[in-house]
Amino acid sequence: MHWIVDKIPDQSLLNTAGWRFIVPQLYRKYPNHDMNLNISLSSPPVVEISKQKAGANVFADLTIDVLEEHEVIPVACISLVIRASGLVKVNGNNLIGAVKLDDFSMSLKWSTIGNLRMYLVQPVVWTLIETVFLPYANLHLSKGFPLPIIHGFTLQEAEIILSDSRITVCSDVSFSDSNKLLFKFIH
Repeated sequence: MHWIVDKIPDQSLLNTAGWRFIVPQLYRKYPNHDMNLNISLSSPPVVEISKQKAGANVFADLTIDVLEEHEVIPVACISLVIRASGLVKVNGNNLIGAVKLDDFSMSLKWSTIGNLRMYLVQPVVWTLIETVFLPYANLHLSKGFPLPIIHGFTLQEAEIILSDSRITVCSDVSFSDSNKLLFKFIH
């Protein structure tokens, strides 16, 4: 997955002026420049399912890009390990979910603007995860993943059972196209 973030709720964080007290050398080298955040998964997420909860560790690289004229200049890359947990449920014939941030860790992978004080950057990254990344992930998870079910059947009163390393869906089913089938049979 690869995602370039160029719009966020607090748009000032996508301008070097918004970072002048957090990373002063960034503002000095690129005063009042727009930025974007380039996020890519560095490896597949590790999903953990237990009887108590479902969770995931997401490994990502966050590259900070400065926009200068018509050029994108990568200035720093931060490695992230995001630990999230969530809920899983059935909506119609889809398995849907939502996640919340449990914790995260980060380290500077590289920088062209000198060393970054990660303890100052961490609250900003926390805010970005909470206000941008998790809502984006939850939007996709709320659409769900189709469960393998025979066409014309619908799950009824589905229940999710979490066990070690698996999700089990128990449900009644109903045949939703019975009127159409009867009509085809008569004609």
